[in-house]
Amino acid sequence: MHKSKSVALLSSFSRDEIKSFGDFLRSPFFNNNSRVVKLFEELKKAHPEYESRSISKENLYKKLFPGKAYNDQVIKNLNTELFKLEKDFLAHDMLGREPFEKSVMLLMNLTSRDAVQLFEKEAESIEISARENRSKIKDIHLLLNRIEEEKFTNDLINNRQSEATVHILKAGEYLILYFLKNILRININQRINEFSFNAVPEVNLPGEFLKKLDLEALLEFMDKNKTEHTIHIRLLYYSLLCNLNVKDSVIYLKFKKLLFESIDSFTKSEFHHLLHMLESIIAQKINSGMLEYYKDLFETYEYELKNDVYKPHKESPLTVMKYRNIYLSAMKAGKYEWAENFIHKYRDELQKKDRQSIVELSLAQLNFEKGNFEETLKHLQKVRTSQIFYKIDVKILSLMALYEIGHYETALASAESFKKMLAANKTLTEQYREKNKNFAAVFMSLVKAKADNSTGAKDEIMKKIEGITALANKNWLIRKTGGLNQK
Repeated sequence: MHKSKSVALLSSFSRDEIKSFGDFLRSPFFNNNSRVVKLFEELKKAHPEYESRSISKENLYKKLFPGKAYNDQVIKNLNTELFKLEKDFLAHDMLGREPFEKSVMLLMNLTSRDAVQLFEKEAESIEISARENRSKIKDIHLLLNRIEEEKFTNDLINNRQSEATVHILKAGEYLILYFLKNILRININQRINEFSFNAVPEVNLPGEFLKKLDLEALLEFMDKNKTEHTIHIRLLYYSLLCNLNVKDSVIYLKFKKLLFESIDSFTKSEFHHLLHMLESIIAQKINSGMLEYYKDLFETYEYELKNDVYKPHKESPLTVMKYRNIYLSAMKAGKYEWAENFIHKYRDELQKKDRQSIVELSLAQLNFEKGNFEETLKHLQKVRTSQIFYKIDVKILSLMALYEIGHYETALASAESFKKMLAANKTLTEQYREKNKNFAAVFMSLVKAKADNSTGAKDEIMKKIEGITALANKNWLIRKTGGLNQK
């Protein structure tokens, strides 16, 4: 049983879920097979590791059918039934967390019954509640579309076709709003992926669809007719344009101005998502060489922290990537004291796993920026992480620190091991691997030139740098190459 699907799924259950699942199994509404309940009661004794010999198929059969000869098919059937009930429980549990999904199902049921007045009251109540609790709904327009579709169906069933027009149009409006938000979001994500990883698809139907759509004219129509959530759609459109035209500052300023003028139009989670888009737009500008935008990025993060919109929900942990991006933007903007205060103040909002290592890495990066290279290496020695991206951060930072303090032989040996690490890891994207491999190659040329006090190497290395498109820490390499002796 150790490798069965039912045990694999049970091992993912929390203690509270194990208790709730037991209640679920004992309810005759969901299950009337007492043997399945007994099987679960035996299995749960081994939760969560499920490594005990007591849960072998033979031992479980003896406990369920004492005195009877082992029958493999019987235990397989019980295991299959248990697995099915586990899936039913998870679906039922998720439905319990989605009250509006349950409400729509109620409407669908009422539609088929002779309960017109009850249907109308419920439909009105659900819609009012949905609008009041928009922040708790994944996509309110998809929900409103389904409500209007049920209203339309209810009119047809009750021979009120003349009243159905308003519901047909409303259902269509909500569906279009849902579609526009999501097709724009998909195209934005694709463009970011394309920009970051050079992932250009051969066929891009979502992109081709938007090319054929006159969004400017459509947004004008929506503005003129006061269609709800037009501002949100317009902001997503501006975001896409910013991603398509990274160097265009005019559309960027339009996006930023409209976003902060329209704060009251959004729920906290919607505003957080739009701010995340702003961060991404600024980051792309920086990655394209527009380093003056580090100030904008830092100011955006500072705003988020001051106004408590740096996380989608108060109870959410602060992601490692967000934590890293915030303190790095402060350092790049020259706000070293602010960055150090942030590192210590928000460290406890990180998930416990890897927390200490991430803090040590951040302090290493801070000390490097301040020119404290020995301290940088001390902090790096305390970093313990299995995450490849952070291993790469540690390796590159240690290489640069070793160069700064003149430990050239150690730096060369470490750069060689870094190249081998990059080649051996198959989880990295080719572009990410390439830019770090290129860094290692240029770094080794730089170290050799510095160690040998080589004259004439400066122009050769600079030419090499200029000829590489994907290169990590390019600005640092340019600065250090510029400091080499020249003929």
